[in-house]
Amino acid sequence: MKKIIALLALSLFAATAAFAAEGTVVSVADGAAVVDMGSDAKFKSGAKVKLNGKTGKVTAVDGAKLTIKAPNAGDLKAGDTVKVDKAAAALQGC
Repeated sequence: MKKIIALLALSLFAATAAFAAEGTVVSVADGAAVVDMGSDAKFKSGAKVKLNGKTGKVTAVDGAKLTIKAPNAGDLKAGDTVKVDKAAAALQGC
């Protein structure tokens, strides 16, 4: 029984960690950062993401480059390495 619980916990951790990806900032303008994700660009336009832990939204996808509008985008500069995560779904009430 302990093995099953440990396996289940590890699989849940792996599933949540699988969405994290790193990219490089190409440019920043008007509160949005263009991030080159390389082969990790598996986000769609309109997707809710976290850019270095702050909630944002993918506004455009151009090949491996994502344009992400986020409150912390103005703090970034070209060449910075950033972490892009899939945002957790909002809790739904009855």
